[in-house]
Amino acid sequence: MKIIFSILLSLAVFQIMANTYTVTNTNTSGAGSLYDAINTANFAPGAPHTIIFNIPTSDGGYNATEGIWVINFTPATKLPYILGSNISIDGSTQTSFAGDLNPYGPEIVLDGGGNTDFCFFIMSASNIDIIGFNIREFTYGIQISGSTSQNCVIQENYIGTDHTGSDTLGCYIGIEILNSASYTQIGGTAISERNIISGNEHIGLRLLNSSHNTVINNYIGTDRTGTFALRNYDGLSLEAYTQYNQIGGDDPSERNIISGNVAYGLPLIGADTKYNIIQGNYIGCDASGTLAIPNTYGILFDDGSNHNTVGGKNTGEGNILSGNSGYGLFIYNNGTTENYIFGNKIGTDYTGTQAVANGNGVVIDGIATNHLLDSNLISGNLQHGIVIHITGTDKHKITRNLIGTDITGNNPLPNGGDGVRVAEGGRDNIIGIAPDSGNVIAYNEGNGITILTSADLRNSISGNFIYSNDMLGIDLYPQGSTPNDAGDIDNGPNMGMNFPEIDTIIWQSGPSSMLISGSLDTPYPDSCKIEIYKAQPDISGYGEGMEYLSTIIPDGAGNWADVLNGLNETDFLCALATDQDGNSSEFSIARSQFEFAAIEENESEIRVYPNPCMDFLRIESELVGTVIISDINGCIVKEMHWVGQKIDVSNLSTGTYFIEFQTENTRSIIMFNKL
Repeated sequence: MKIIFSILLSLAVFQIMANTYTVTNTNTSGAGSLYDAINTANFAPGAPHTIIFNIPTSDGGYNATEGIWVINFTPATKLPYILGSNISIDGSTQTSFAGDLNPYGPEIVLDGGGNTDFCFFIMSASNIDIIGFNIREFTYGIQISGSTSQNCVIQENYIGTDHTGSDTLGCYIGIEILNSASYTQIGGTAISERNIISGNEHIGLRLLNSSHNTVINNYIGTDRTGTFALRNYDGLSLEAYTQYNQIGGDDPSERNIISGNVAYGLPLIGADTKYNIIQGNYIGCDASGTLAIPNTYGILFDDGSNHNTVGGKNTGEGNILSGNSGYGLFIYNNGTTENYIFGNKIGTDYTGTQAVANGNGVVIDGIATNHLLDSNLISGNLQHGIVIHITGTDKHKITRNLIGTDITGNNPLPNGGDGVRVAEGGRDNIIGIAPDSGNVIAYNEGNGITILTSADLRNSISGNFIYSNDMLGIDLYPQGSTPNDAGDIDNGPNMGMNFPEIDTIIWQSGPSSMLISGSLDTPYPDSCKIEIYKAQPDISGYGEGMEYLSTIIPDGAGNWADVLNGLNETDFLCALATDQDGNSSEFSIARSQFEFAAIEENESEIRVYPNPCMDFLRIESELVGTVIISDINGCIVKEMHWVGQKIDVSNLSTGTYFIEFQTENTRSIIMFNKL
């Protein structure tokens, strides 16, 4: 008997020192249960400890049809807090013992029944691994809390879905890391290490007062295939003193898919939410990067979040923010400042050649200030590329972006509205910086750039490549080209800044150069700058500045001149002016050395006067015919039979129009301005 007792004692000691505890049943307590294994590991000496699973198919919790073992918890039978450190709880080991009976996901299912407050709660413990579970219908699937909770790993779990990752059985919050817990890794670079965090009623993954975490290769808001939505309300939320977290990375193996969520894919909220890096993720589209699985908003910066980076300057660091029903990127609220947006695709697929449209690409609103959008592709969106909106939403810098083109910068991939729109109070914004930090703003179905209201001031437009937009290159409202006023004393968007007049273009064949000169009618012209562009004339005759050429300063009388090299003698040129406060004008009328770029098909000699006009317009012609007046968008605003009478235009709004005069054998189109 003494010998037998000695042997049993030795075996017991060996089991403790081996630090491996095997779960052998689906009971919620007692020997062989997960509850008992965690409780023992919490207090046993000799860490690290490993909890593995070897539950037979004869167990009452086994579902032979689905190939899973279900442990059903209630508030009275929930798991103990995880208090000891260096514990690995590995549900994937069930496969090693019993085979891969659920090829669609984990074999071990932890079910909270909809009324149990947590599944795993890590309380001030470090080096805890939670691996290979289907965790469903708890209030909190996994919680990690406390400043000493560090270096935990969460991998291979389905949290908020069924065991196949194809239907929702949500928790309220899937994973929550809070109270200064840090350095947790959620996911891993291997496909097998991916978590599916979907179907949760509030938030899939929440970092709350939690820093230095790594979130890689998870599907948040989709099914296990990454091809359709299993919606969380919000996907991945960073809140309240949450800093230095890495979301994704520059390698495709680190990419998170954050799509299909009801509201926000990835909100960053609060003044102490800063220094987080978001790279290489697909937000709003499927795992292929070609089809939309919409969030309402892709990324949100709100309530003062600052100094975060979306994308990066190196290969693989850019995100795809596409397919969202609202905005790809939403920057909002007072105090939200100095977030940096580099190298992302916003509104396109992963190739940058096809549209996966957001509603709007980027919206900056609600007194957010001082953001940098640099080297992004912002194209294919249903409405506008970039919108800067509301009084106090100031001092944003937009440089080196492609807006309305594909990734090459050459082919059309238009936004459905304006390329860039500043509206209802945006001030001191910079759209391009000459000579080498301009944007390409082309092919958009509205204006290239719109400055909408008289509250929108000191918006500087410089050095951009603006061409082939359906409407004007730059439009200071009211819609259509705004005529210059004497002395430039009017107000309006960007103070109604007058554009430069081009008086002379002379081709000098000897040195192969072009002399251009003109004037600028504005107070203190010698404090302004004139930018000259190679122009692409549009239907209005007012050029879109398709290639920046040079900057010059007028003299005190407003006169200016420059000599340009590297042009052809048939090239059209246009210019814009920016005053000392940063108010930029529209583009001037485009002209070459031979002609202005107005649309004229005169087959008879007629004259329209006065031009500009106030209430009435006259045609000087000996013929009679039909008069058609169209606005800058080609919409007919007046049609009449003309037999010599003056034409009443008093009901027309201020702007640029075209008058078409048709007789039986002739047709003439002349542009005029209505004051």
